[in-house]
Amino acid sequence: MTISQWIIAHFLEIVGYLLAIVLIPRILLERRHPGATIAWILAIGLIPFVGVPVYFLIGGKRIKKISREKERDICRANRAPACPLDLRLSPDNRRIANLLMQAGRFPPAPDNRVTILDDGVAAYATLMRLLETAEHSIEVATFILGRDEVGRSLVEILARKAAEGVRVRLLLDAVGCLKTRGDFVRPVRDAGGRVGVFLPIMPLRRPWSANLRNHRKMTIIDGRKALIGGMNLAREYMGPDPHPARWKDVNLLMEGSAAGHVRNVFWEDWVYTTGESIPPGDFFHVPPAGDGPSTVQVVGDGPDIPARPLYAGILAALNRAGKRIWVVTPYFVPDDPLSAALQLAARLGCDVRLVMPERSNHPLVDLAGRSYLPDLLEAGIRFHMYQPGMLHAKMIAIDGRIAVVGTANMDVRSFQLNFEIATFLYEPEDVGQVERAIGAIMADCRELSPREIHRKSRLRRFSEDICRVFSPLF
Repeated sequence: MTISQWIIAHFLEIVGYLLAIVLIPRILLERRHPGATIAWILAIGLIPFVGVPVYFLIGGKRIKKISREKERDICRANRAPACPLDLRLSPDNRRIANLLMQAGRFPPAPDNRVTILDDGVAAYATLMRLLETAEHSIEVATFILGRDEVGRSLVEILARKAAEGVRVRLLLDAVGCLKTRGDFVRPVRDAGGRVGVFLPIMPLRRPWSANLRNHRKMTIIDGRKALIGGMNLAREYMGPDPHPARWKDVNLLMEGSAAGHVRNVFWEDWVYTTGESIPPGDFFHVPPAGDGPSTVQVVGDGPDIPARPLYAGILAALNRAGKRIWVVTPYFVPDDPLSAALQLAARLGCDVRLVMPERSNHPLVDLAGRSYLPDLLEAGIRFHMYQPGMLHAKMIAIDGRIAVVGTANMDVRSFQLNFEIATFLYEPEDVGQVERAIGAIMADCRELSPREIHRKSRLRRFSEDICRVFSPLF
């Protein structure tokens, strides 16, 4: 090493430590989740030449600015101060519904029809059928748009419907749709549709963020039918034919007034992303209730909502469980309250089961999640490991009385950083649909034994513990 190289290296090292000294108090004042605070302090303090630039790239949350700029007046008129008295909800479900509304979310919507789609071919056929029947408007938001036959089919039909006069809007996440947000969707723009890109990752445009992602997957047709869930618009999730590498996932189709609430969530993101003016008239009014039997509560959540309604609603539902809790999630990295709620329910005699993939597509997340398993297994929680491939579904069913289906995983990122959407289902028939879908997934699982956990090597345990400490950064 030459003198000049030595001087430059030491200069950069000194600058790194000086920035670390400045950033650590700032991180403490941001009042993040304790785990995230510790992880960032360790990353910046121990390896500042890595931790400091990574923090500037993905660590700045800018939540207050986003919260101020996001348009929430769109759906204010459709919210109620308390759960409607004419809804025949159980006392526990009514408390959860009111909790969600206190956080500024929608009231339960009655008279919907709900269908669980747990097959990629059926979900694709349903999506194409819905798009073909659109008469007035199509709104689509996705985290991933595949550069494959599924993505091309979607672009083709959206362009055709836009050319026919249907108001088409396509909202893409800047990270998940990095390869398809440009020329790939140009046919939609050329046909008169509009395309928005949520929070670009580089500071060349404002607003931007490399870390805060729109993980919502929503398709709304004429404000009356909505499709949400874990499936992105790519061949790994759905398609016209079976695919050997397809992930196991679940979407939920709702028809009725709850679809209007999903539409409002879409427009909160759309107005913030594009600055488009709200159309005049009754464009945003929730359609009248239909004739279906389902009561559905739509919950849009994100890091710009301090009350964290989705996290609070799930935690409250877990704490009120009396018989069983079944959870399906591709990534399981709980915080202390979620872990404690699951353990307490199991120790009180609940049938608590967690269903997850044997191996996910994120090995570091797997390592972090496995570090929680010994305590949970000791408490009596059963783990079912999905065998055929990647499991990407997100579902919770509790006591046969309440279920949650949406886009959020059981991890810190979903509850702290991502923009998510979920539905709380309150009718026993709908909860039964979710339980049957979970049961079908468990049929393709093997149950994890405590012996496997105790036989792990010291290196494996050390790796899991390290990943657990830094899991808020994943």
